Amino acid sequence: MTITPTPAQQITGLAAAAAASISLGVITPAVRLAYDSGVSTTTLVAFRVAVATVIIAGLVAFLRRPWAFNPTALKPTLATVLGILMVAFGYMSSVLFIPVSLSALIFFTFPIIVLVHATLTERRAPSLATVAAFATAFAGLTLALGPNFEILDLRGVGCALIAAVGACLVMITGSWAARRMDALTLTFYTQALCLPVVVAVLLSVGNVALPTDGAGWTGLNIAAAGYIAGMCLLMAAVRLANPAPVSMINNLEPLVTLVAAALILGERMTGIQYAGGGLVLVAVVLATREMAPKHAN
Repeated sequence: MTITPTPAQQITGLAAAAAASISLGVITPAVRLAYDSGVSTTTLVAFRVAVATVIIAGLVAFLRRPWAFNPTALKPTLATVLGILMVAFGYMSSVLFIPVSLSALIFFTFPIIVLVHATLTERRAPSLATVAAFATAFAGLTLALGPNFEILDLRGVGCALIAAVGACLVMITGSWAARRMDALTLTFYTQALCLPVVVAVLLSVGNVALPTDGAGWTGLNIAAAGYIAGMCLLMAAVRLANPAPVSMINNLEPLVTLVAAALILGERMTGIQYAGGGLVLVAVVLATREMAPKHAN
């Protein structure tokens, strides 16, 4: 049975989206610690998916959530798994060819793509305020991330675009699947289906490279914890709220990453980055108010 979220549930979903952005935002600085300790990209991806599969399976059992898979959710679930893999490998590969800031900026075009998809499928043009909010958020990200366009390798751009399309799949098809089955159960199946793929990639084209010191293990474990919490919260968010506002709130993720980088790695933000972050926050608030249900039950 497909659920239709109430206005009150949609507000809860937007809160879950914000929490997901915080969880996912701490991953990148933690990954930096792991990389500095010798961890490879393929090891990182395989490790966090393996840990996520085990931990989420335990949560499903402990919380007595249903194990049954809804056959009507098969196609959107497989599409969501494809999206997760596109983000994992596309985003991580893009930074091998272009600066992290440019990769992040390209990746975070996905909220705009999701908005366009919603406009086409609902056959209803977004309000001028909503369009302005999305544009403001993207402009704010440009300032906050400060991308370097001098190193413009098409391979990196292509990988980042693949990741952006993957994020759209996670938001859109993840919403379709999550409204047909329990969100935590769905999260378990997405990770379980990802696991053989990431292990195959690790064993075929990658190499098992674990941390060589305590800081590296700390970073790897934080990255895994942020991934697990973020994916569970994201599936809950798209189950209860529409993909477009959830995607918009996801613009908070790179801001959390910048703050986490300052706290974990000692990096410092410039005045322009603070201004860009402020624009993103304003845009998220305005878009959420514009797109959220007007009357909660």
